[in-house]
Amino acid sequence: MVLLVPELTFLTGLSDLRKNSRMLKEVMWEMIQSPQQHYQRLTSLLRRIRDSAEASRELQRWGLVLDTDIYRTQGHILPVERINLRHRSFLPAEELGWHREVTKEVPITVISISSWLLIYPKRLQHLAKDLLAAMRSSCGAMGMQVGQPTVQELRDDRIESYVRAIQSSLGSQGKVQLLLCIIPGGRDDIYGAIKKLCCVQSPLPSQVINAQSLMGHPGKIRSVVQKVLLQINCKLGGQLWGVDIPLRQLMVMGMDIIPKSHFSSPLQKQLMVVGMDIHHSRSQGMRSVIGFLKRSFFFPLSPQLNHSLPMKIVVYRDGVSDPQLDTVLKYEVPQLQKSFHTFQNYQPSLVVVVVQKQLSTNFYCLTGEEFVSPPLGTTWGLFYLGRQDFFLLAHHSRQGCSVPTRYICMWNTANLSSEHLQRLTFKLCHLYWNWPGTVRVPAPCKYAHKLAFLVGQVLHHEPSAHLCEQLFFL
Repeated sequence: MVLLVPELTFLTGLSDLRKNSRMLKEVMWEMIQSPQQHYQRLTSLLRRIRDSAEASRELQRWGLVLDTDIYRTQGHILPVERINLRHRSFLPAEELGWHREVTKEVPITVISISSWLLIYPKRLQHLAKDLLAAMRSSCGAMGMQVGQPTVQELRDDRIESYVRAIQSSLGSQGKVQLLLCIIPGGRDDIYGAIKKLCCVQSPLPSQVINAQSLMGHPGKIRSVVQKVLLQINCKLGGQLWGVDIPLRQLMVMGMDIIPKSHFSSPLQKQLMVVGMDIHHSRSQGMRSVIGFLKRSFFFPLSPQLNHSLPMKIVVYRDGVSDPQLDTVLKYEVPQLQKSFHTFQNYQPSLVVVVVQKQLSTNFYCLTGEEFVSPPLGTTWGLFYLGRQDFFLLAHHSRQGCSVPTRYICMWNTANLSSEHLQRLTFKLCHLYWNWPGTVRVPAPCKYAHKLAFLVGQVLHHEPSAHLCEQLFFL
């Protein structure tokens, strides 16, 4: 017999939801309520509880008192971040991001593609021709040079055909920069085989394109190809965009998140940002995988590249719930500190920040008498149990209420103030190169998640060390 405490249990899923279109529609309506609707529904519930004698008696028995209104406080809005490309800078529109700019302007660093492979089955040759034509027409505006590929046209779309063609091409040619494969829609088995081959056995940056994404009107295909070109540039070591930090603030904070092509100040070498996230595999016998992005690409801070070690290390640890906070403090922080002993007389300052996305907290912004979604960069700091915690809304929600991300500063020997952590975190939310806009968590966490997901869901093996300096997992 299993006894469940009612106050500690809740429904975790609706298995037949997709089969019931009416129920699905009602659930979606509940999820995408505007801030004003959500506020009215919440305060109405609180008043009903207050006016119910039975509910009031039960709350009194528990020793609880519910306010009939939401908690109101003064928030803070961080400054809008300027996005830097190679030849221009701009302030992005709040809702639109900067897709147009990155597809019409030259990125910070561009890698030309001169030696690459294109593999596809014969029945998809028309899509391959359309892909090549779209790449040639789109690459010029983005400052990229795309040479003629070595083409391998397969007789069928079996896994063995792809693997043999890739191995044969890699064995007969010199250095190859990139492998691009077009696969039929719904063939995750082919995708997995290609990634295992290119990430583990024969390390090579690879791009796999689903044939269905290349079908449709020309505008859709162009948009897909532009995104593919940006991903390829990242995988080959290019840099798309960056953000500013004023020189005065650099001197105060002793850190820099500007790409190395912008400044040559030694302050660039003082900060390293680490992203950590976990993927829990659902496959039987498979273990959880942690992604550890120890050197982010826009922080050229490994001792091999900078000829010096960072003096400040900021770790963003995603995938931690409240009951696991003590584990981070008692086990993970000491292990991170122990790793410094690898280098003689090396004692950098360390900041460990836990990132929590699964929240029930909503932010509203009161404009006159109406509640609306707060602007990007809205933050609210609080001191809790001696920690520097804060909420940050870094992304735009097109529908429904805006749910912030919670940041819990577990360790801070760098003595960074809460304001500095908020500014740094918000800047990092602009630097996920797979999306021309802000994201909900700092970019290192997004990359760590992508890496952990690829290894835990597809590779089931540690990637080759030859790819450790590249964003092969995008």
